[in-house]
Amino acid sequence: MTTSFKNYFVFDLDDTLVDGRHFCGETIARVITHFDPKADFYKIVKLHEEKHGLVIMDLYNEILRDLGLHSKLSTKLDEMLAMDKEIQTEDIEKLKIFDGVIDIFEFLKAHEKKVYMCTNRMESLLRLAMKHNDIEKYFDKVVSCVDRGFKKPDPTCLTELIKESGAKKDEFIYFGDSIVDSDFARNAGIEYLIFDQYLNDKNIFKKLINMFLEEKINGFK
Repeated sequence: MTTSFKNYFVFDLDDTLVDGRHFCGETIARVITHFDPKADFYKIVKLHEEKHGLVIMDLYNEILRDLGLHSKLSTKLDEMLAMDKEIQTEDIEKLKIFDGVIDIFEFLKAHEKKVYMCTNRMESLLRLAMKHNDIEKYFDKVVSCVDRGFKKPDPTCLTELIKESGAKKDEFIYFGDSIVDSDFARNAGIEYLIFDQYLNDKNIFKKLINMFLEEKINGFK
């Protein structure tokens, strides 16, 4: 796919814009060990790191299977998900944006770019995280795929977003952090940039904005 002029920037949330990997992993570990105190807390955190990008229900199912607890706890899944949501709601301040996020949004909006979010996180928690970090004002549209009955990498939400815009696919680019995200963008037929904030000292956007300010990048004038 050939790189071209971009006007539409679509972002994932967790581990792309906000630092949630450790918090979300510990939340899942707290929940599972609440229902089975013998479960290995730190193994659960590690499993979450390996499986990030999945919707929350799939994360629990896969982690429980890897722990050999699925048959024992599968009937408790609704209770576990409710407890997970309660913990995240109470501790939403732990989802902090990475360095440079505000700068990149300011830069994009100053250049009249459209900024969207398309994520697997449920909208109730998504909105809380955005409000806490004061980033709602930067987005032209926010989409929770799971609330619409889909989950990445099913491209339905992204293809609908593209269709609603009236723009060409090659004007879009998706930013994410996992294989699920790359498959999501690829399935929708748009370009993508997948990166690991944690291998970039949690400041990849700070690095990008510095490059944008130091030289003219294709598509920005």
